[in-house]
Amino acid sequence: MRSSLKKLRVLLDTKPLIKLFAQEEGWREVKSILSCIEADQLEAGISVVTLTEIYYKYLQEQRPDLAKTRIEQLRYALYLEKIEISQDIAVKAGEFKGKYHVSIADAFIAASAYSQNAIVISDDPDFKKIPEVNVLTEIELYQKLCAELEHENG
Repeated sequence: MRSSLKKLRVLLDTKPLIKLFAQEEGWREVKSILSCIEADQLEAGISVVTLTEIYYKYLQEQRPDLAKTRIEQLRYALYLEKIEISQDIAVKAGEFKGKYHVSIADAFIAASAYSQNAIVISDDPDFKKIPEVNVLTEIELYQKLCAELEHENG
C-alpha cells in the first residue's frame, strides 16, 4: 500500500472488537482492518480500557472462560499497541467527560486516541460529540482502505 496509509494511525474502540468476536454486523470489515494492521499496512492500537470493557462484558454474560480467552487474544495481538493510561491521558479524559458528558470509558478511549494522534474506529455516537478526535466507523475505514488499494492498483 502507499505510504499515505502507513501514516494512518487508528485506535480501535471496544465495539468493533465485540462485533468481530460475536460476528455481528460489520465483523467482516473489522477482520479485514485487522488483517491490514497485522500486515503492517497501517498503525493501530487499543486503549487498555478496552480490555476492561471486554472482560466485564463477558463476565456479565456469565462467561468467565470467554472473558479470559478474549483478553488473552488481545494481549498477545502484538500488532495492536496497548495504550496505557498516563497522567496526561487521565486529565484529558476528565476534560472530555466534563465537556461532552460521555461515558468514562469512552472518555478514556478518546483521550488515548487524542494522545496518539489516532482516529477512533467506532460507530458509538458518543465519540462524534468530541470534536478534538477524528472518528470513522469500521465500514468507513474499510471503504477508505479499499479506495486506497483501488487507486494504487488502478
